[in-house]
Amino acid sequence: MVVEKLKSKKVQMVSNFLSEELALSYNSIQKIFRNKDVKINGKRISKDVEICELDEVEVYFNKTPEKIIFENEDIVVGFKVRGLETINTFGNDFKSRLEKQLKISLYAVHRLDRNTEGLVVFAKNIDAKNSLDNAIKFRKLNKFYLAEVIGKPQKEQDKLIAYLKKDENKSYVYINDKKTIGYELIKTNYKLLKTNEKFSILEIELVTGKTHQIRAHLSHIGYPILGDEKYGNSKINKFEHKKFQCLCAYKLIFHFEKNDYLSKLDNLEIVMDKNQIEFYKNFS
Repeated sequence: MVVEKLKSKKVQMVSNFLSEELALSYNSIQKIFRNKDVKINGKRISKDVEICELDEVEVYFNKTPEKIIFENEDIVVGFKVRGLETINTFGNDFKSRLEKQLKISLYAVHRLDRNTEGLVVFAKNIDAKNSLDNAIKFRKLNKFYLAEVIGKPQKEQDKLIAYLKKDENKSYVYINDKKTIGYELIKTNYKLLKTNEKFSILEIELVTGKTHQIRAHLSHIGYPILGDEKYGNSKINKFEHKKFQCLCAYKLIFHFEKNDYLSKLDNLEIVMDKNQIEFYKNFS
């Protein structure tokens, strides 16, 4: 049994708070309510209630171990669920959870958006970190995603090129087809896997790795990711009951030189669980 003590940052329903802060599923939250395993300011509750800013939330639950897809003496690749940050300053993040589970310190080398699920690589030592940093810098770590988008792309596959500018204050990015001051080059490749005309499943290769690149780039060409509230279609998301973007980092391919510290991992391909991949491919 795990005990988490947290403080609310805004007025919201406690179920939304638990889903966002602890990445708990709907069924897990309902079980917590039934067992009266959550306290608000020291008082046990048995149903969903509204909490206020700075309310203290104490929850007891059986924690599922973080899913490790690959591990050796130098790196670990884990599966991050939606609603969980890769790393933050509060200690309630994917990196911290893996560290507690493995009882070691890890180095973060890349991140996924909070509401994007999938594979994340961590280094176990500084040599591995430097090697991975170098691989990412020179695009030798190939990252592939599965995305469910609204509509059907005209081309079955394409290599998209555009320019991106990040607004730090708004946590938002802008896309432009032409090179403009303040904008950086982005490259995003896609391949159509399946479609029913209304929605499509795409395999995305992230060539450059800018903030919100996949989400913004697909939206820019007219095929926003289903469930994406920032760059997508809110009306369709609401109708389809999708609160989070249907985007998953499902495959990684490593490339290293012969004299590289991680050369033994050259051409290593790590793929997400087949059942989870089928969930995306067999959409209705």
